[in-house]
Amino acid sequence: MEALPDNWADIQPDIAYFSPTGMLVSFAESQIKLGLKYDRKGKHLKAIEKGQVSPRGNVGLVASQESGYDLKSKVLGKGGDRRFHAKFIDGVLHFPGLVTEH
Repeated sequence: MEALPDNWADIQPDIAYFSPTGMLVSFAESQIKLGLKYDRKGKHLKAIEKGQVSPRGNVGLVASQESGYDLKSKVLGKGGDRRFHAKFIDGVLHFPGLVTEH
């Protein structure tokens, strides 16, 4: 398995990547398109790389309030109004393409 790329254009759909924290992550094609559209600076990818964090004042992955989803990306500053949601499937954190503004 490969390391998680640092930009959306290098990510292939449905391939499991290792994050620096050792977590496996994968992305649906629709999520990659959303990343290219809304995350041009890769802030959400950096949050995913960081892994799970405390929800207050941190960049990383926090609990998702969406039904059927486990975690969501959280970024601060510009671009921080969107969250990419993911769910664990067979030990891989998969981002199917759900984006919310909370």
